Amino acid sequence: MARLCRACWSATFAEQEKPAEDPMALRSLTYGLFVITARESDKDNGHIANTAFQVGANPTRIAISVQTGNLNKELIEKSGKFNVSVLTESVPFESIRHFGMQSGRDVDKFADFGAVERSHNGLYYLTENVNAMFSCEVKEKFDLGSHMLFIGEVTESKVLGEGAPCTYAYYHKAIRPKV
Repeated sequence: MARLCRACWSATFAEQEKPAEDPMALRSLTYGLFVITARESDKDNGHIANTAFQVGANPTRIAISVQTGNLNKELIEKSGKFNVSVLTESVPFESIRHFGMQSGRDVDKFADFGAVERSHNGLYYLTENVNAMFSCEVKEKFDLGSHMLFIGEVTESKVLGEGAPCTYAYYHKAIRPKV
């Protein structure tokens, strides 16, 4: 078998086109649906996220990904804390619209939303259509360009219900209105 020198190998593969990316392939990854809440001074906010996962066990740590332009990114960076409410399959589309389709810069998302309590860290978490909540203190953050990845140490957690967690696939199949 003939061997290519490093320069020849690099030139051969450098000329190849980058394979196309199919954005629909990302829906094959498993995601949940969560409401991430934050607070700074007297400003509360919450947003829908599809990325929250356990990354450590002792101590327990959770990672979340927040879009760079999202108000919660700023609140989490300033306060150093966040809460995660794990949505269940029973969550109505209205809740997803409320937290995910309007900006906390324009609307107080908790002004007329009653199904919340404050955890020991002072942040809201949802109490309906959720099966668990986690309060976290930020330990690390990573700028990913379009998103900020926050790693938080769990300071409080509790089971709130028994409903099945809502996946992103379930949302697209059964909750999201068909157009």
